[in-house]
Amino acid sequence: MNAAQFEVPTFDYNEVLDPTSEANLRCIKALLYHGGAMIEGCEDAGEEALHRLADGAFGGLQKDPTRDIANWKIVKKEGATSVSYDHLKRLNQHTDSSIPPHGLPALALLMHYAEGSGTNTFTDGFAVARQLKLEDPEGYALLAKYGYDAERDFVASRVDSPQLYNRGLIVSTQQPLLQLDDTGALTRVQYNEVFRTPLTLPFDVFPKWYAAFDRFVELLHSPEYEKKVPMQKGKFFLMNNWRVLHGRAGGVASSDRVLVGGTITRESIYSQARRLLRERRSGGYADVSQEEELSIRRNARGAEVKVFA
Repeated sequence: MNAAQFEVPTFDYNEVLDPTSEANLRCIKALLYHGGAMIEGCEDAGEEALHRLADGAFGGLQKDPTRDIANWKIVKKEGATSVSYDHLKRLNQHTDSSIPPHGLPALALLMHYAEGSGTNTFTDGFAVARQLKLEDPEGYALLAKYGYDAERDFVASRVDSPQLYNRGLIVSTQQPLLQLDDTGALTRVQYNEVFRTPLTLPFDVFPKWYAAFDRFVELLHSPEYEKKVPMQKGKFFLMNNWRVLHGRAGGVASSDRVLVGGTITRESIYSQARRLLRERRSGGYADVSQEEELSIRRNARGAEVKVFA
C-alpha cells in the first residue's frame, strides 16, 4: 500500500473533546500507532477552538519561551521572506521543533485551519527510514551516528509572523537526523532543511553521509511515501512529530488561509493515555500493567507499522 491508498483515521471534534470518551482514547491510539489523525466537525474554528481541544483532550499546548501565548499562527503575507508565510509556494517535508527552544522536540503537533483551505502533505519518516536501511544499510547507520549542523534565529525566522515575540533566541544543534534507542530501534526523526547550516562532518564520512541524506530527502517527497491531504476551515490534524514529517502543497491554498497550531509534550499525551487505560481496567484506577506500558511504547516507536505508505 502506498501513501495515496492510506485512509487517515478521522474523529469527531466534539467526541474527542470529551477527555473520558472512547473517541479520545482511540484518537491517541491512532496518533501513536498510525502516526496521525484527522479531527473534524468544529463549528467555531479559531485559536480558542485550538486551545479548547488541546487543553481539554490532550493535556495542553507546550509553551514557546519566545512568545506570550503557546500557539503559532500562519497568515499569508505579500513579499514574505519565509516560505511558511507564502501560501502559493510548496513547503517541503519537515518536523516541527527540529531546533527546539525547549531542549527536546515535542511528541505531537496539532494544526488547525481557522480560515480558508489548502492541501498539506505528510510522510511517515519511519517507513522512509526502513526503505533507506534496505537500500543502503551503511548510509542509514551514518545518518544515525553523525549529527547534521543546524541553527535557528527565532526572531529572524519569524519576521513575517503576525504574532508578537517577547525575547530573542538563537539555538544551534548537531543532532542525528535518525535517532535510535539503546537497542538500535528508531525512536525519532528530527529534520528541517530550512535551518541546516554548513556541515562539519569528517571529510572521509561526508560523501557517503550526504548520499544517504540526499536519498532520504528524495524518498520523503516521492509519491510512494508522501500523502496529500486536503484541509479546510474547522479541521484539525494531530500528528506524531517524532515520526511524521509534514509540509504544504504549492499553489492550492486559498488566499484567506489561516493556520494555527502548537506542540504537545510526550508526557501530556502519555499521561492522558495512561489515565484512560486505568479507568477502563477492571477494578478502576489500577496501575497500567507492564504489558500495556510496553504496548504504548512499541506503538509510539511505530514498530513495524508502515504509515501513509
